[in-house]
Amino acid sequence: MTTPKISIVLANYNNGIYLDDCLRSVAKQSFTDWECIVVDDGSTDDSKKIIRRWAKTDSRFKPLFQKNSGVSAARNRGIERATGEWVAFLDSDDCFAPDALKILYTLGEQTNAGIVGGGGMRVPDEFKLGDDTPTAYFVSPPFIMLHSNPVDIMKMFYLGEAYRFVWVWRRLFRRGLLEKIRFDEELYPGEDTCFMLEILPHARRIVETKSIVVYHRMARTAVSSAPFNQKSIAYIPPTLRRIRWIMDTYYPPKFQREFYKSFMEMIMFETVVKSMTRGRMMRQAAQVLRTVYGRPECPTKYLSPVKRLILWLFIRVF
Repeated sequence: MTTPKISIVLANYNNGIYLDDCLRSVAKQSFTDWECIVVDDGSTDDSKKIIRRWAKTDSRFKPLFQKNSGVSAARNRGIERATGEWVAFLDSDDCFAPDALKILYTLGEQTNAGIVGGGGMRVPDEFKLGDDTPTAYFVSPPFIMLHSNPVDIMKMFYLGEAYRFVWVWRRLFRRGLLEKIRFDEELYPGEDTCFMLEILPHARRIVETKSIVVYHRMARTAVSSAPFNQKSIAYIPPTLRRIRWIMDTYYPPKFQREFYKSFMEMIMFETVVKSMTRGRMMRQAAQVLRTVYGRPECPTKYLSPVKRLILWLFIRVF
């Protein structure tokens, strides 16, 4: 049995409404030397039926079924089963552009990169992959070469909205990079940020192309579409603790300063701003923040003086 060039790890949970479109986008790839490990995370809709149907039609689809354990557990199980030289991730409500794997694989081999990334185009919930759905910028796509030093990694934060740092599903990873690094199964959301921060220092060479490789559906089932509730903020303390460990292990103070300037702004938005603008859950948000406030994992010194004051008042008033 030959080893595929690319292993696609596709985690699914109750996304049967989008799953046919997603799997079709894999089957239609112009690059054909792949296996797709479809890990169903205990779905209760018709996902299992859809996955079995595709596996029966095309042996490159390899289904795995597990009890509901979370997206990180599903991805990690897929990584363990992957045999390809490269590993790609795809969310079950998204679609690959027709030439996605061809673009990323060719560029990765030509440049001897450890990680190759393209763009993610946001599409509406009702998006359907058609026979004429194009791949943008495929002809002689421009790209940038980066290395695993902190200066180059920091450049990835400013590539633009279509090339977001945390989007693991717009990339190919050399399988050797994944021998020891996994998604943290205790985090959701936040697992993508921690995974990328941990794996990048090991890559040595990173390539980013302007080519759009994934249609990122703004699905109603996505975490970004979920209502603001306790789960929206509960992930913050464990994520901050994990990031603190990664920063102390891999990154110098200058990088940490630049990263935390942005990340602490996000923490403020996810807790203080969201709870205040929605007029609810201020007490719960303040309680979550108090568990990390004043500790090394929550470096408020990178916020502006005004925002530090607002945060201080918020956790005391509520």
